[in-house]
Amino acid sequence: MHMRGQKERRFAVNLKHESGFRFISQASEDGRLHGNPYVSDEPDPVGEASGPATPALLGSAIGHCLSASLLEALRHAHVEVLGFETEVVAIVKPNEDGLPRIDGVDVQLRPTVKNRSAETKRCSGIFEKYCTVSSSLKKGIEIRVNVDWQLAE
Repeated sequence: MHMRGQKERRFAVNLKHESGFRFISQASEDGRLHGNPYVSDEPDPVGEASGPATPALLGSAIGHCLSASLLEALRHAHVEVLGFETEVVAIVKPNEDGLPRIDGVDVQLRPTVKNRSAETKRCSGIFEKYCTVSSSLKKGIEIRVNVDWQLAE
């Protein structure tokens, strides 16, 4: 993410309760809508799982930011990326009080490139520090990242 010469950027989400534990959300920045409204819901037994649950939404934010950071590093290094898939698992466990908490997040990045090079190795070593979301959250949640390079045939 770039700051565009600004001292701060303010990203907003407006949530509207629809029913049960289902919310419709709309993201924006400075009044400019970002994408379409999206649904979130709680999983069984409380909600109906009609949309992603909050741990999945957090995982999505972490996975997207890490993927974008690696993709940007590879593009700056002029590495041709032929495909990119990411899998994120947010692990929820009871804490010492028996309350569910995010225990950790596992991220598997799978960029497909023509060949491994010094540039891909360099990108592997630097991209995480540019991820706004995971770098901010690592102080409170363990985020384990692995890059599984896929070679194009």
